[in-house]
This record gives sequence, structure tokens and C-alpha cells, in this order.
Amino acid sequence: MPILAVGLIAASLILVALTVLDLGRKVPLINPVMMAILLPVILNAPLVGWLAYQSLELPWRWILVVVGVLLLYVWIHLNVFPIMDGVRVGLRLKALGGATPILYALCYATLAQAVVLPLSFIGGSELPIDLLIINAIFSIVCCLTLYLNGALRAILLSKSLSVATRIFLALTLWVPLIGWIAGVGVGRTVRREYLAAVDRVEWEQTIPLDGQCATRYPLLLVHGVGWRDRELFNAWGRIPKYLKRHGAAVFHGEQEAWGTVASNGEHLAARIRNVLDQTGAHRVNILAHSRGGIDARYAISTLGMGDQVASLTTIGTPHHGVRFTDTATKLKEPIYRRLAAAVDAIFRLAGDTTPDFFSSTMSFRTGEAREFNRENPDDPAVFYQSYSSVMSRASSDRVLAVPYRIIKALGEENDGLVSVQSAQWGDVRGVLRSTTRRGVSHGDLVDLHREDYDGFNVLEAYIGIVADLKDRGY
Repeated sequence: MPILAVGLIAASLILVALTVLDLGRKVPLINPVMMAILLPVILNAPLVGWLAYQSLELPWRWILVVVGVLLLYVWIHLNVFPIMDGVRVGLRLKALGGATPILYALCYATLAQAVVLPLSFIGGSELPIDLLIINAIFSIVCCLTLYLNGALRAILLSKSLSVATRIFLALTLWVPLIGWIAGVGVGRTVRREYLAAVDRVEWEQTIPLDGQCATRYPLLLVHGVGWRDRELFNAWGRIPKYLKRHGAAVFHGEQEAWGTVASNGEHLAARIRNVLDQTGAHRVNILAHSRGGIDARYAISTLGMGDQVASLTTIGTPHHGVRFTDTATKLKEPIYRRLAAAVDAIFRLAGDTTPDFFSSTMSFRTGEAREFNRENPDDPAVFYQSYSSVMSRASSDRVLAVPYRIIKALGEENDGLVSVQSAQWGDVRGVLRSTTRRGVSHGDLVDLHREDYDGFNVLEAYIGIVADLKDRGY
């Protein structure tokens, strides 16, 4: 038996064994070592196959068919289902996670072919020129397949990539060196996004469904400005679903996105009475984000709802105003009012009946906040507590990058909109932080991006907050 035939049979048996282990989720077939070995062979299949065919005697040429089928399986595996880890994170995230090995494979493939293709033409003087051309075209098509597959997965499915990064990746991934850097960088970002989702799924599996969030009184979630409560797309992301899984009775404030504090407060007062009628409870626990905490305080203090509210937990609420707003609202009033009118028109279409962007934003100013606090003292019958968060850098949340920098320049840690100091009210429970450089933004506090990321689990945080209310007897 020719030595080449022995080698091919051994390689086939190894590939079959690795495939079985991969299907059993013991050893992943798509890994850096295997790709380093197999990709150059796959990308140069016409050339390698022709050379092997010429070197093998007729009885042993059948081995090439077996090897070809196995290599085709590896190629399909890489491009269709590169991750087979058994973790159920959903189709989108599974497809997104596959972008990383594909982009890494592309970077390695282009680097390898940049060496192999010139050498095949220079050193292959005895080889048919048609073969070398076909091999070059085949390898380029393979690299193009990897490029389109990996880039489209990342560009279309990622939630963590900025628009600029997506455009840069699309334009440069095929460019030597620059493309490799872009591909590896995006691959790392996408991998972190996927692994964070895996961590969340594994965290879910460690926490059994129980009644740890079954508080004595029902929960009323009150959103901030710019939101509308909807059944399928609400201002709290996945939070209500997870609270319900652990026994919480969850209701929504359903106030307007850009209603004034007074009008939203009146709506909340009516909503509280409605929830009590539905549940038969005597009081509610309010969890309020951003200005929702101000709306709730108005309902409690000015409208006298304190005897029907057991606790008010505010999260990122600007109790002492937003210093960024002091700067932003200095725009000439006629211009600012035209801008406000445009926003009002949009939110009327979204369901607001009396939107008032101008008054709503003015209520964020520090002077108005001081006046509001004087007029709305805490009700002694209500337990007040507050949480805040901080962004670690401007890139933590690009939407809030500008206000984050302005408030940070004033010497205040902030979540991109509200400073830690402004968010403090009642029993100050602390600052929600991530263990990584990403930080926790104002939007992250309500699962705005529906995104899992390293260092902070917003779902776990809310389960802890509500479980603590239950332990306190609320």
C-alpha cells in the first residue's frame, strides 16, 4: 500500500472520530488547530486533489472520494453550523456566535492563500496552467464565501456593533491586513456577545422557578419619558417575564411617553386604583425608572396615594435634576419649541393623547427638581429606596455618549444621563456596576438593548431587588 494511501486513510479515520466527538459535543471539530490544518487543504482542493490523484495507483484512488466527502462536511460545518455547544440561546444568537469562527477562518485563509497561491504559480512550472488558474479561482470563491457569511452574520445579527463598525467591516474585510484586523476585532466583540448570552442561559438553569419574587403586594412598573408600555415591546425588555417566572404579579404604569409630571401622575393614581381592584390587594409596590420615579412621587405626595403604595423603588431617577438638561435647554426657546412640537407630533401617532415634550424636558432641570422636591415631601407611610448605575466610558452606550461626557466633565459619575448623586433618594441602596469596562448605562437599567454582556446581569439584578422587597414584607 502506498504511503500516501496510508496517510489518507489515517486522516479519514481521524476526521470520522472527530466528527463523532463533535456530534457528541465532546471535542469541537471547528477549532483553531483543525482549521489551521484543514483550511489550506480545502481552499486548494483542486490542486491537492490533482496531485494526490496523480500520485496514487488506480486501486487506491477511491480514498480521495472519502477524503473529499469528509472535507466537504467540514466546510459545510464551518459555514452552516460552526458552533455545536448544546447551549440553547436561540437561533439568532447561535447564528451570530458562528460569525466569530468564520471571521477567524477568513483571516487565516486569506493569510495562507497570500503565500500558497504565488508559490503555486512560481514553483509549479510542471503543473498545467489551467489547473493553477482553477485552483486560484476556487480559493478566492471560498474566501469570498467566508467573507459574506461571517460579515453578514455580524452586521445583521449583532446588537453590540455600532453602525460605523458595521460599515467599516463591510468595506474593509477583504483588504489585506486592514481586513484581518477588522475581522479579528469584530470577531472578538461578537464572541463576547455570544458568551454573555451563554452565561445568561447557564445562570437561568442554576435558578429554579420559585416564588422568590412573590411579593406581598403586586408590582407596578413605571417607565420613564420617551416610552410607551406595549405587550410585545415594552419599556422593560425581558425583565417582566423573568419576574413573573419567579412569582411576581407584574403590572405596567401605562402612562404617556411625553406627558407632564402632573398628567402622568394623575394617570398613575388611576392605574394604582385599577390594579388594586383587579388584584384585591390593599397597596402596590412601584418600581420606577428614570422620570417614572418623579411621576410616581407626584402621585404619592401631591395626589395623596401614599396609603395605597407600600414602597417606591427608583432606578436611575433624576431626583435632583439632570445637569446636562440645564445645558441642552438653553437653546433659543422658539427653536426649542419647534423641535418639541415635532416630537409631540410623532408621539401622538404612537398613542400619546397630550404629549408635551417641552414641559417634560424642562422638568429635568436642576432648578425645577429642587422646587418639585420642596412641594412633594416623602409620605411616611411609604418605603422609599433608590438605585443608580454608572457608565465606565463614553463607548459603553453610544446614544448617551455626549451627555455622559458633559456630566463626567462636571465631576459626576453617571449612567449617561443621570448622575449617581441625582439618583439618590430615600434608602440609597447603591450603584449598579459591571465588572468589565462596559459599565451600566441608563438604557441598560431597563434592558433597553435586550442584550447580554459580560459583567452585569440586569435580570439577576431585578430579581434581587424584588426578592429583597419580599423579604422586607412588601
